Amino acid sequence: MSQQVGTPTGQQGLLLRIFPAMEYLEYRRMFYAAGLSAISLWAMITARGWLGYELTGNPSGTGIVTFAAIGPWVLAPIGGALADRFDRAKIVIICRFGAALSAIALAILAFSGQIEMWNLVLITLISGVIRSGEMPAQQALLPNLVKIHALLSAITMASMMQFGSKVIGPVAGPVIQAFGPEWVFLAAAVFLALSIMQMTRITTRSSGGIQGHAGGVLRDTARHVRDGLSYLGQAPSVRLMIVMVSLHCMFTMAFDFSLLPAYADLILGGGQSEYGYMLMAIGGGALASTVLLSMLPMGAVRGRVFLVAGMFSGLSLVWVGVADSLLMAMIGGVIAGASQAMFMALTSAMIQAVIPDSVRGRVMSLYAMFAGGIMAVMILANGLAADYISIRILLIGPGFIFAAIMIAALVLPRIRSVIRNGAIVEEGRRIAQEAVRQTAAVVAAAIRPLDLAARPAPQRSVVEERLGAGGGGGGAGGGGGGG
Repeated sequence: MSQQVGTPTGQQGLLLRIFPAMEYLEYRRMFYAAGLSAISLWAMITARGWLGYELTGNPSGTGIVTFAAIGPWVLAPIGGALADRFDRAKIVIICRFGAALSAIALAILAFSGQIEMWNLVLITLISGVIRSGEMPAQQALLPNLVKIHALLSAITMASMMQFGSKVIGPVAGPVIQAFGPEWVFLAAAVFLALSIMQMTRITTRSSGGIQGHAGGVLRDTARHVRDGLSYLGQAPSVRLMIVMVSLHCMFTMAFDFSLLPAYADLILGGGQSEYGYMLMAIGGGALASTVLLSMLPMGAVRGRVFLVAGMFSGLSLVWVGVADSLLMAMIGGVIAGASQAMFMALTSAMIQAVIPDSVRGRVMSLYAMFAGGIMAVMILANGLAADYISIRILLIGPGFIFAAIMIAALVLPRIRSVIRNGAIVEEGRRIAQEAVRQTAAVVAAAIRPLDLAARPAPQRSVVEERLGAGGGGGGAGGGGGGG
């Protein structure tokens, strides 16, 4: 089971008052490790996406490569079940070691001039499978490194690092143009090695509520995945938020991965540099918005931000779709990055705040499976459609659709509750009531033996005493008569 051993350092500076999660040494180690890994991830996404476009000469190349990277996220529930059984930090370390090996393999192929579409897709697919195991373990480990008052700060800052690292990762664009993708792959492996070194310094032992191997690992894993789905079946508000995230990934975030290389080439009339500038604009907006979000107090303001971020996440794509210059496109990219990151960070924080730790890995893996799986399909569809349909239409249409979805969702009572309270109130109350019931049951079971021991021995009633005496006399008389 999870063991929370993170302790605050006692420092009370301004920075720690703004970012309370950074007061915990174990969390800081994971934060730095996640940052190094995220930089590597975005550098790899940039290099593989552009390489897929160059090797095929079509946007479909980018879509196929990115689908290979994100499609395996449908396997995340298996990783979630493992994260609720085994040590989560060790799972993250093993997965990042595998990711580093895949980056080195791509670097060797690129240096030797033997990289082709088939081996690029194959290695990217393997990397995606590895990533599907890492994500649930890291998300489930995070809440065990801080106290409850710093949980929202910890989740928001992790999102800040994940999305904000887009600013640094896209430096790969100019590097590709100047030196080639092989150096990007090699640098990604180095960043992953540094991330592994940070993860090995985490001493918190964290796992979920799964015990034993009675049915075998694979059979038990399937059963535990069903347990995660069963939890979602009993948590309608959490289920609805995962649906909203999935629609958000489908209609807004897919463009980052599938259309940007072709957009930079065909719409902006540029190349790797313009591609990198657009990704940096998106990353810059993401970084700024998540920093601001981590400073927001808990309460209704977060609900209003959730609504506004969702609206702008769709409308910003319309801006990018109609932009006619690099400057205007970058402004739209900043807005898109800011709203997308804020929406994803808020929904993740709201969901994590109400999930029991015993099923956290499985539920967050389902979150990744639905969101990532739908986004992967849309990425592939965008890439294939861009060969025949204007990229501007593929940006403007989905942008309007998601903005309309956000407006239509206001008719749902649970969405209105989230906007009004800034939290998933119903599930929080249910979990709190369940915790109270479980605590009461444990206390009752503990004091029952003491209560029984303290009770006096039962006394015989007057009638029982007389009957007992009469029975004894009858026995004596009978004995006398026999004599």
